[in-house]
Amino acid sequence: MRARIVRVRTTDTEFSRMKDIATARGLSISELIRRAALGTRMPARTFDANHAVVLARTLSEIGRVGGNLNQLVRLANSGQIAGRDEELSLVLADVDAVRFRLRELLT
Repeated sequence: MRARIVRVRTTDTEFSRMKDIATARGLSISELIRRAALGTRMPARTFDANHAVVLARTLSEIGRVGGNLNQLVRLANSGQIAGRDEELSLVLADVDAVRFRLRELLT
């Protein structure tokens, strides 16, 4: 049985963020703080079916855009598109970062 009470002061922004994270993971704020402080595994985020479908479709679309960008980067690296290879590489890196973040949200 938990008998000790720990009080934590937060800003409104911090509290709102903790509440959002706890809700997404199906935890109370107390349980979220306890698990974070003790390094206990957090449950995966929960999404309703509509959110999961939207995230999956978005990930798929970004994958297609990334594939097109990758082809453009290859053309630039081979000299078939002049002067844009660095810019295209940066955009491709941004797309990869977004894809990685979306995958994190889905797991």
